[in-house]
Amino acid sequence: MTKTDTPANAELTIKRTFDAPRELVWAVWTEPKHVMHWWGPHDYGNPLVEYDLRPGGKLRMHMQAPDGTIFVTHGAFEDIVAPERLVFVMSVEFEAGVVGIEARTTVTLEEANGKTDVTMHQIYLKVAPFAVDAVGGAQAGWTQSFEKLDDYLRTV
Repeated sequence: MTKTDTPANAELTIKRTFDAPRELVWAVWTEPKHVMHWWGPHDYGNPLVEYDLRPGGKLRMHMQAPDGTIFVTHGAFEDIVAPERLVFVMSVEFEAGVVGIEARTTVTLEEANGKTDVTMHQIYLKVAPFAVDAVGGAQAGWTQSFEKLDDYLRTV
């Protein structure tokens, strides 16, 4: 996505193969104790990850930037087909109570000779004007998350 794209209804797809079985990759995507280790760009942490992993169940995360800024993410799971597909809508607050981005994310996992092909597709439902740059950086952010995920899978 470029800064000239219209943020609302813009889409992003990232595909990556992980050298791990699908059940493990599923666990690392769906269990908060794992998500906190890889979600977000390099140098970002996740001091809080809460999932109620069921359709309609809530999710809440605090992603912490290197400068200490906390981005609160909250939303709900729409569809869960273990260990194949996870669909959730999430909103990211840029300040307390001020949502900058709302997006629907679909993650699919396919087994491939002991490895797992992951496709992450995200569509932006709402983007506030002050959050356009963040949407423009989403591909880099997700790519870094996937790099962290790859590294983390080697330690589990």
